[in-house]
Amino acid sequence: MTIPVGSIARGDDFFDREHERRKLWSALDSNHVVISGPRRLGKSSVLERMKEEAVANGLVADVVDVEGIDNPKDFILEISRAFPEAGISGLMKKLGGKLRGLSKHRPKVTLSPSGGVPVTLELQELPETPWREDALVLQHRLSDVQALILIDEFSVFLEKSLKRDREGTERLIGWLRSWRQQPVACRFIFSGSIGLNSLLNRYRLSTSFNDCFELLLGPFSIEKAFLMLQHFADRKGWVISQEMQHYLCKKIGWLTPYYLNLMLMESISAAQVRRDEGGYSDKEILVGDIDGAFGQLIARNSCFIHWYSRLERDLPEPLLSYALSILGTIAVSEEGRTREQLMARLNALETDPNKRAMLLDEVLLVLEEDGYLAIGEERILFPSFLLKAYWRRNHAR
Repeated sequence: MTIPVGSIARGDDFFDREHERRKLWSALDSNHVVISGPRRLGKSSVLERMKEEAVANGLVADVVDVEGIDNPKDFILEISRAFPEAGISGLMKKLGGKLRGLSKHRPKVTLSPSGGVPVTLELQELPETPWREDALVLQHRLSDVQALILIDEFSVFLEKSLKRDREGTERLIGWLRSWRQQPVACRFIFSGSIGLNSLLNRYRLSTSFNDCFELLLGPFSIEKAFLMLQHFADRKGWVISQEMQHYLCKKIGWLTPYYLNLMLMESISAAQVRRDEGGYSDKEILVGDIDGAFGQLIARNSCFIHWYSRLERDLPEPLLSYALSILGTIAVSEEGRTREQLMARLNALETDPNKRAMLLDEVLLVLEEDGYLAIGEERILFPSFLLKAYWRRNHAR
């Protein structure tokens, strides 16, 4: 049996998040949802587990990954492909029209899009666009169905689409909002590996999703982290004592499923080498194995390079220079930096204090929402000690 690292955790590979799932199901009774939180917290895995639970309980559900899409028309067609008419009709017939869990209301107004079927909707006027009829038909098909539409990597799609066609993408956002605000039976959950709030703020679209319930997915508690380490160590046939569990958690700082499992897997690899070279028969993880794993990981660019390349790819100037300067100065500090210290550091990039403060706020929102930094009352620091050590080694200036 393997330890899930990097890939979406399905079935027996998925661990816990019971509290978050209960909260999601409760919210879905009367709301659409945005799952927010930094990358590497398992948002995609939560969507997959919600799909499994929905289908098992008689809901029409699917995860629609829109990471590779960069325009509204293909976004709509991707949802249509995930929820084909035949699949919806077949499940409703099988269940006798009795679907579970979401409040069901019927829309009221009938429209007739050009060349299409009559559409029963309460629909805000939708301008002529290349995707107008596809949007109306999709909305007609799904509005009265107890469907759970799980949109993964929505923020990634949105960023690319806004860069390519801002006007058309804003129309798409407005249409989605109008759809969500009607008394419909279907529900949306939006998630993504980059922060939706900071993205919307950058494009001055912050109110576009304020009708949704927001679930902030955080790291595991220390108790849940211990249980997860024990679970996957047992699966591999290795012993990790509570003392070593605590040491490993303290070593990485940020208790995300990805980094916990990555450190565990690397520690097992180091322990196996020690065991083979020393001729030991025991299979127990020791301090030296964890320290060795930490050193191996920060020396391996492939585990962290995307944190740098994402900023370089997506942040325009002067935000990119601000972000790199901030991360570099915090990476070499043992206790993080204060906002005042960062303002002084950035003086070389912007001498106007008002503009500098505004840009600092904008960059910190991005870096916090995407998981680079944690902003406390007094200090700003890296929550992940692995990422901090990597950044200090490769990008600090």
